[in-house]
Amino acid sequence: MRVLVLYVDRDGDIKAQGFDTPVLGRDEVLRLAIRYILANPDDSDANAIFAAVKIHDRLVAEHGSDNVNVAVVSGSPDPALADIAVLRELEQVLTQYDADVIYFVSDGPSDEAAVAAIQTKRPVVSVYRVVVKQARGVEETVTLFRYYLNKAIKEPEYRRYTVGVPAFLAFVALLGTAFNTELVRYILNMLLLFISFFITLYGFGIYDFLRDLLKKYEITFILTLVSLFIIVVYLAMLILGERWMPYYILLVASAVPFLSYMVEGYLATGRLRYGGVVGGAATFFFFYFIMPVILERRGLVETLTAVGLFAASIAVVVVVVQVLRRVRRR
Repeated sequence: MRVLVLYVDRDGDIKAQGFDTPVLGRDEVLRLAIRYILANPDDSDANAIFAAVKIHDRLVAEHGSDNVNVAVVSGSPDPALADIAVLRELEQVLTQYDADVIYFVSDGPSDEAAVAAIQTKRPVVSVYRVVVKQARGVEETVTLFRYYLNKAIKEPEYRRYTVGVPAFLAFVALLGTAFNTELVRYILNMLLLFISFFITLYGFGIYDFLRDLLKKYEITFILTLVSLFIIVVYLAMLILGERWMPYYILLVASAVPFLSYMVEGYLATGRLRYGGVVGGAATFFFFYFIMPVILERRGLVETLTAVGLFAASIAVVVVVVQVLRRVRRR
């Protein structure tokens, strides 16, 4: 297996500094790294190029010099053209060294956006991100902060989040204050509540778990996040003694992700995901039968009746699924 260690400068900083790319071969890449770091000692691209050379040497010691090579390619400052420019230079490299797989090296997430485009040419077996470790004083930290703040505000790929989203939220808040509109303030509060809920899921790793579980089903992933939010808000309202959200919304929120999972799975594979049927039925019947009993604190007879209905409903669903499977086999 022939491996190409590839450093990708997606935004074209290397070419902007007057250095020609693509560059192929250990000696040529090392020479580029030295020249570039002498011209730009505070740029992380140079460190990443050195890291690519180091990875190349480590792979050579394991697989042999004939099976490993290293290269540097550049893109463009224009995000719409960056991946096309990277692919153009990668094709030039592959004509000289026909690699089977690519070991991708980058200095940040903006460069890693090119991975999807590169995989159209060769499989990417690994992604290595170079993080520059630095110890700085207060003045240097302020300078670094100003540099990244300027980058976040001026570059289009970042400013939509650093400027656009906060400005939109401030606009909605001021709009509600100016016109004394309760609806506007309510919408803003719910939006901020959802954002905080989303950040909570991300912080505790629930977001990553759901993303890995539903990575092939994007619509189901989004609907699952929204449904979890609705369920959590409804339960919080019950704890606080509020009941302004209709109960049927909770029922719909509990079933929609499973319905979406079945639909997306069927459209993608042509097969019905029976796990979605069982999971959706179980969740729906729990909120429909068990939840009211718990909330209204009914007696033992009512509780056992609800549990029995719940178990019977699940049994019916399982039987129906088994019958459908046998019919499909025939």
